[in-house]
Formats: sequence, structure tokens, C-alpha cells
Amino acid sequence: MLHIPLTLIDIDPGGCHLMMHARVNGFKANILIDTGASMSIMDLSRIEKYIENPVIRRFDKFFTGMGAGKIEAFMTSLPEISLGGLCLRDKSIVLIDMSEINSSFAVYDLPRIDMVMGGDLLLELNAVVDYPGRCLILGPANQKP
Repeated sequence: MLHIPLTLIDIDPGGCHLMMHARVNGFKANILIDTGASMSIMDLSRIEKYIENPVIRRFDKFFTGMGAGKIEAFMTSLPEISLGGLCLRDKSIVLIDMSEINSSFAVYDLPRIDMVMGGDLLLELNAVVDYPGRCLILGPANQKP
């Protein structure tokens, strides 16, 4: 099993988020772990930091976030995501404007979020969030060379 360190970020009294560091195409990325999100997303405004000339297409399904309205969303493929010793290749990812999320994090002087890891990747990775140990445990089925 692979253990990836997590940082617990306190938000308001009694609230918290989990953040981890990874590499997307060799570039550092701050990744928020969100077990309540069905899909993993990246910030549309920053995708060119990670992919030169990305192929972006409209996301053809209804996509919503915490707000009540529909969110304009797109899709692309990430050539490589490195999580500790594990490398994922050619992963589809939803792209949205994350400026509101990052603005709210800036109010608390917190790091910018580049990606949100949701249920799609967490399930695929057979992931377990270990709160006391402050780590994301990836199951043995995903330890491929």
C-alpha cells in the first residue's frame, strides 16, 4: 500500500479540508481531497500551466457544484498525474472555473487549489482517507509498475 501525506487545513471553527501535493506533468499541484465530489476537477484558468496546448472539449453532461446553478464545464486528458510513487496516465478530467473557490481560500490565507480529487479517482485508486494518520492510503490493487 502507498501512503501519501495529507495536510489538514482548518477552515472556520470546526471545519477542515484535506490537501495533498502531487505532480501533474511534472509540475507541482495542490490537490484538495473531496470525498463528497463525484468527479475530479481542475481549474480551467490554470490548465495551460500543466499542459501545453491542451485539447479542451465541452463537458456534455449536467455539472453542478455546491451552488444551485449549472456550472460551465469542459474536459481534457491529463497525460500524467504522479501521486507519491504511483503514476496515472491519460486521465480524463473535468475543467471548471475555480476562481470563487480559490478566492475563498485566499481570504483564509490558504494555498491555491489546482485540482480537486473526487470520488471517481478515489474509487479507482482504492483510496482510504486516514484522518488520524493524516494520509491517503492507496490500495494494493493500484500498485502497478
